[in-house]
Amino acid sequence: MTTARKTPFRSMLIAGLILLGAIRAPVAFGEADLLELARNAESAYASGLGQVAGSTDALADFQRSAEGWRAVISAGGDNAAAWFNLGNAELRAERLGEAIVAYRRSERLAPFDDDVAANLAEARRRVERPIEADATDLTVSNLAGWWKVLDTRSRVLIALSTWVGFWLLLLARRVGGRGPRTGEAEAKTLAWRSTLAVLGITAVLATGTILVDRTLATRRSAGVLLTGDVILRTGNGTTFSPATDETISKGVEFSILERRPGWWRIRLPDGTVGWIADDTGEAV
Repeated sequence: MTTARKTPFRSMLIAGLILLGAIRAPVAFGEADLLELARNAESAYASGLGQVAGSTDALADFQRSAEGWRAVISAGGDNAAAWFNLGNAELRAERLGEAIVAYRRSERLAPFDDDVAANLAEARRRVERPIEADATDLTVSNLAGWWKVLDTRSRVLIALSTWVGFWLLLLARRVGGRGPRTGEAEAKTLAWRSTLAVLGITAVLATGTILVDRTLATRRSAGVLLTGDVILRTGNGTTFSPATDETISKGVEFSILERRPGWWRIRLPDGTVGWIADDTGEAV
């Protein structure tokens, strides 16, 4: 399956997004340098498309394109479009784990982008021995996916508006004093209390999801295997016995539960827990 490509118009959009990234964060590169890096990365990708699919020359071009997009991101162009193009280059360079990492970072920045979703799904389809998720797994990382239907900006606006509404309504309610309202219908009192409760609960939930997202991003608690035939062990060392009968394929995603020098304790999508060498994977 051919990965989706940006049209010329979307390429111009990429350039604009990269410029915005440069403006937001101080970098050693100027805007012209950043755009030049992006053009070189795009040129290498186009060169790879012109080669025989799967040939050494094609793989070399796609690897060069991936290196170019990494340079763009490191220089300040850290945005969804750059990560998306990095994922495309890595996927065509047959570096499946790196492609999934890039697509997931793009998805985090642009959760409603159809191209990102389609290419991430295609990359996951290519995992040699995928591990199906356990439907009963209710870890924080998995629960976080439930509120991704709303992007961070929307949840911030909801949190702000509901907090403001809650305190303004509470203030208005308190202006007349704390005692019971003489002559006020019971239905009206119930309506006041119900509205306050809804606003308060919504504000707390929206704020909570934002804080959880920030915590998970800081901890980088998810990861992807970059190498194949990884042995999941019962302890943090090569002397510990394997925790599973089969090795794990590159591209398999997992949650990071604990970090020790050289080792990660991880949970696989099916709930299996064990240890892997940290140089076999990358945190998302």
